[in-house]
Amino acid sequence: MIFDGFFPRAASRQPAETPTLLFLHGAACGAWVWQQGFAETFEAAGFPGEAVQFERVVERHPAGLGDYVGQVRAAMARIGGPVVLVGHSLGALVAQRLLLEPQVKGAALLAPVPPEGLWLSSTRLALTEPSLWAESARMDAPVGQADPSLAATLFSPAMPVAEAQLWLARMGGESSNALLEAQGPQPVPHGWVHGRPVLVLGASEDRLISHDAVQRCAMWHNATPRFLPGMGHLMMLEPGWPDVAQLLLTWLRGL
Repeated sequence: MIFDGFFPRAASRQPAETPTLLFLHGAACGAWVWQQGFAETFEAAGFPGEAVQFERVVERHPAGLGDYVGQVRAAMARIGGPVVLVGHSLGALVAQRLLLEPQVKGAALLAPVPPEGLWLSSTRLALTEPSLWAESARMDAPVGQADPSLAATLFSPAMPVAEAQLWLARMGGESSNALLEAQGPQPVPHGWVHGRPVLVLGASEDRLISHDAVQRCAMWHNATPRFLPGMGHLMMLEPGWPDVAQLLLTWLRGL
């Protein structure tokens, strides 16, 4: 497991009660998705933070979601103080499984896989866009082997084609076990059980996580979803990512 400390200066000047932001990337991505401008916004605002790079092979076997949960727990144990989880897609599902942890003071879920898992979204995609479903199901392919056409699925039309292809070339290598487990219902505590504040953000141009999936996720956590216009699934890389960061900052300041 790799930890990328984004904000050492901010961390040194913060009071002890300031939570550390733990960024959890989505399937076939890595900690690098947060390092393209998004994370620096939080450094400037005075929030310490780190990104967890999920280890996709554990003891020579593909990691499962439980392994990812354990890796985040290890990060929290090392930090020692309160944390706020910021998860995207599959990383948001991992974050939801940790909402009963005493250190977790809240979670921001970006284009989240809902507690029910991906089975409904995957079935719909397979029936309506089978070629897209087949390509998105290959996220366990080695890095750099994704079909270039997948860029139109992951990004909005506002994303420059050349830039989208650069990001796509860095994607892949997801654990087949984690992808399979994510299809089914997850042990996610309901909002009335965990009682943590949860921010749920959806992307209006997202072709992987549908609006109704985002809405069900928000309802589960007693939250009201926000949908960002003109955004694709990988919203932290989109040209409009500052809008996402500002929404998150406003929410963090209110905690």
